Amino acid sequence: MKSTKNNIEAEVILEFEKIKPAITRLLQSESNNKDLILRLGKSSSENSNEVTINPTILVNSIENSNINKKDVLIGTVVHESIHSINEYEIKPEIDFKNFNDEIEGLKDIEDVLEVLSGPFGQYVFEIIIHSLEEKNFVNKFNGLFSILKEIYFEKESKILSLKEFNIFLTLLFHRITNYIEIDMSKYKSNIKKAIDESLPIVNNLNSEDIFINDVIESTIEIIDICKRHNLLPDLDKYSLGEKREIVESMEDTIISDLNKTLIPSSMNITTGNALQKFIGDNEGKKDSNKENLMDDHITKVGASETIYLPDGKVSKLVSTKLPNNFDSLYSSGSLTYNNLLEEWNLPVFKVTNKIKPYFIHNQKRQRISGYDQGDLSPHVPLMLASGRYERMFEQKQRLSNKSYAVSLLIDGSGSMLEKKKGEFYPWSLSAGLIGASYLAQICHELNIDFELAIFNRGFVSDENETETNYLSRKMSVSSMLNTNYGSNAENYFNTTNHYFVKDFKDNWKDNYEKFIGLVDFSRKLRDSIDNIDIKNDTPPISMFERSTNVDERNIMYATKRLLTHPSNSKMLVVLSDGMTRGSLSDLKNSIHYATKNNIDVVGIGIGERGTWKEYINHTQIFKPEELIYSIVNITKDILIKNMKENIGAA
Repeated sequence: MKSTKNNIEAEVILEFEKIKPAITRLLQSESNNKDLILRLGKSSSENSNEVTINPTILVNSIENSNINKKDVLIGTVVHESIHSINEYEIKPEIDFKNFNDEIEGLKDIEDVLEVLSGPFGQYVFEIIIHSLEEKNFVNKFNGLFSILKEIYFEKESKILSLKEFNIFLTLLFHRITNYIEIDMSKYKSNIKKAIDESLPIVNNLNSEDIFINDVIESTIEIIDICKRHNLLPDLDKYSLGEKREIVESMEDTIISDLNKTLIPSSMNITTGNALQKFIGDNEGKKDSNKENLMDDHITKVGASETIYLPDGKVSKLVSTKLPNNFDSLYSSGSLTYNNLLEEWNLPVFKVTNKIKPYFIHNQKRQRISGYDQGDLSPHVPLMLASGRYERMFEQKQRLSNKSYAVSLLIDGSGSMLEKKKGEFYPWSLSAGLIGASYLAQICHELNIDFELAIFNRGFVSDENETETNYLSRKMSVSSMLNTNYGSNAENYFNTTNHYFVKDFKDNWKDNYEKFIGLVDFSRKLRDSIDNIDIKNDTPPISMFERSTNVDERNIMYATKRLLTHPSNSKMLVVLSDGMTRGSLSDLKNSIHYATKNNIDVVGIGIGERGTWKEYINHTQIFKPEELIYSIVNITKDILIKNMKENIGAA
């Protein structure tokens, strides 16, 4: 019988209780603290004498190893404990005294490292600290050294598959701790040279009595070595937005790569929760706030929509409003919108005379007799003769429920965005937004019920969030999820998101400015990020950066909503480049499900990268000049067809 994660965790808890007394005695002896205790828990204790071990980390370690489970458990617990009992209270006046001229009074270790060594300095700093701590502790105990040696030896084969900087960090750890002998001939010359130049710097440090200012000095030197040997990019060559994208991308790989080659821990670099152990005045408050943000995020994901695909697969989808402050970009968005119309020679919107008569006829009011008040009916004589004089008035028939409902979905994934020069279809999102605006305006003017949403897969933004709030919350939640959920963190962090610009009950005019605000950055994302004004009303445009998409989940969600709408005819329009990260078979099945339920599904493909054969009704746009003609005509034909059917026209 296959073990479940719950079974493994129960096994881990049982085994932990067996080894706990011996490890506790060891820690008490080495820390000279007879009150020190060891416990399992997913959040740290306020009691300084408690060493808390996250059971999720232990489960992940055992699941990813073929070594004896008890040995892996002992090695991981001791590894975690080593770094837990060594805490450093930062004293800026002592620890930062050599850098006063450069740091201008900064007191937070993370900020200091950022200024002195750039965004990657924290990882070198932590590798040095943790390597020295383990070297000092483990070398005293041959049995413990043997267990850790076996664990790291199992992971050695994975080192070559890492990114170059991450290989460097792993090799630096091993050259300091000497758990395993490294065959340096397998590695590229630039990595070998960087290691050879870095080792003398680290060897000058005292592993038994670690001075923070010395480690900072060493970090600065090693970062320079890494840059010189092209293990790190020269960020000064890039714009602000490009810098941020490079840093975020590299940070993601550092965390995931080192989880493959080092023992995961809530107190080290491999969790992405860097510098947690370096205590400042606000550190406890920061950690508590991070936990609250993580809990709020998990609650939101747990309470999100459950999507059932036709084949029975179940997934979650977070539906929310597009952040309100995108309306702050309305002015610049309008300018971009009009400039694109001119550049692409697109007409100003106008509902064609060919389609309007069908909707006027459809919405025509009729008079019905038989009321006790209103206008006198032309049938009054008949009513008087029959004695029904109390029903001799007529009234205009109230308009019934609108006969048509349209759902407009726009692909908001990273592949739709212009990120750098020379991209194949840099106009994809701009074209999608302008096309959707035409369709939305058609629906608005013809009094058709419609909703409009933009979808992607990534870290979800809140309705009232700014760029600053979004990035801060994203980093905090990421670090805490990695600490508490290990390899499962990704499932909670990157969610399928459905951002409503307007739902069926909303007024289009009330949401139009927010929608046009999206156009502002869609054409030139890089410039938008570079020139972003960090103030309270700056919208979180990073919510679209580096995101992916799973079309079928959003199609099924829109289908679910359309099926509950009281209209007679329903249409679902998807504007996308077709670069889905989902399953093409699931996409096809979802479209067929909607079609079987009398929903006309229209796929509007932007560019030639994706596949559109799954859509029964589809058109493809290879250049923006084709946009309006293609979009309006395919949707117009379907609207007219259905209206003819509804009113009985030939």
